[in-house]
Amino acid sequence: MLWLALRFSHLALELAAVLQAAGLPLVIRQQAGSRQRVFDANPAARQLGVQPGMGMKQAQLLIPELVALDRDPLREEEGLLRLAHWAMRFTSQVVLQPPAGLLLEVGASRRLFGDLERLHRQVMESCAELGHAPASAIAPNPQAAWWLSAGPRATVVTRPRELRKALAALPLHSLELPARQQQALRRMGLRTLGDCLRLPRAGLARRFGPEWIARLDRALGQRADPRPCFQPPTSFDAQLELPAEVNHCAGLLFGLRRLLQELGGALLGADAAIDRLTLTLEYADRPPDPIGLQLLRPQRDPEQLLELWRDRLEREKLPAPVLGLRLVSADFQVADHGNRSLFGADTGCAGGTTLWERLQARLGRERVRQPGVLADHRPESAWSLVASVEGAPAGQRPLWLLDPPQPLRQGPEGPWLDGPLRLQQGPERIESGWWQGRQVRRDYFIASDRHGARLWLFRQADDRSWYLHGRFG
Repeated sequence: MLWLALRFSHLALELAAVLQAAGLPLVIRQQAGSRQRVFDANPAARQLGVQPGMGMKQAQLLIPELVALDRDPLREEEGLLRLAHWAMRFTSQVVLQPPAGLLLEVGASRRLFGDLERLHRQVMESCAELGHAPASAIAPNPQAAWWLSAGPRATVVTRPRELRKALAALPLHSLELPARQQQALRRMGLRTLGDCLRLPRAGLARRFGPEWIARLDRALGQRADPRPCFQPPTSFDAQLELPAEVNHCAGLLFGLRRLLQELGGALLGADAAIDRLTLTLEYADRPPDPIGLQLLRPQRDPEQLLELWRDRLEREKLPAPVLGLRLVSADFQVADHGNRSLFGADTGCAGGTTLWERLQARLGRERVRQPGVLADHRPESAWSLVASVEGAPAGQRPLWLLDPPQPLRQGPEGPWLDGPLRLQQGPERIESGWWQGRQVRRDYFIASDRHGARLWLFRQADDRSWYLHGRFG
């Protein structure tokens, strides 16, 4: 197994997308006893001397125009859950590491993405698209990966025999020990984890307790480290505050892409798909405006869904600047993987269905119709213009029907059309329509003429007369 740790050290700041985009000096503050302190600061504030842990009064003296937001643990928890949804596009095993971390088991995903380096790169690029810049590390167990992710650069350790050397270089502050334990270790002259590993094990256990030794054993791979995995949801509901007011629908696509990436990960993790989505536009002085998107068949590809939304939003005109988005999809459906050909293409008409969905998204569902079958045995009554793709009728039916059917004369050996017709299949009795006053009683046959063309004939059950009703291609 290989675990990828993602440490979102600036999650609280990254969730404040609106003020981050403005480029203002910004800090997240939190209550520490009777004083307010800086929990995190953006680059603009750090350049002017503000650092995490600093008192808020001192920070405001340094930067009078400093913007401060209260830390919101609930919002951070929701943000981490949304990131877990997104991460399931890379692996089915995602572990939450509160308050701001994820652990992904990626050993089984290497072949799917090509190799470990490519997978790691795709994860980090996708994080950047979502507005996050986590620290990362890869190791054979989750505890080691998490500790290594606190280092100054991304560390990748794939072999257990290299793990002890990589862990030994870690400074003690990266192990997230209680302050009293860190002070005790420093008084003993210890600065790195390697210094601790050189001490007698029994002495460490007496001073720091069995839990510290157990964590150390898990990081070294000497003890199992089972962890409960994040369970994929059965619905999706996420909100996004836009970094600036948006006055046209094309400007909504950037934020919508982020929400669809999270939705796509949740759907992959649940092995599910969706056929309905609702995008709610949130304004400052107007009630929210929901916009629906109905799909012909369940999907889960974020890029295809984004294209459909692009076409759908072209029909909208914003009545006011949009401040936020909310994307909702209830009731995930079990994904239908279907059969694929030898070369990987779907056996169905996926391309045609995608075009059909895009036309409906752009022009409106009620404006795009195609001939579809109805539950009626009478050929002339078995079709109608429908808004969704339907299956083909049972049995062999020609696409070319004659209206009205062409009478055929009776030859010495059967029906005649420029020569005798040879019956190949039939009869198929169709008797229906009596309740509508248009009853038919016919026996249908598939026949061929002297040129080999296939024809669809019927004989009236009443007078035994023959008619040509269709031609096969």
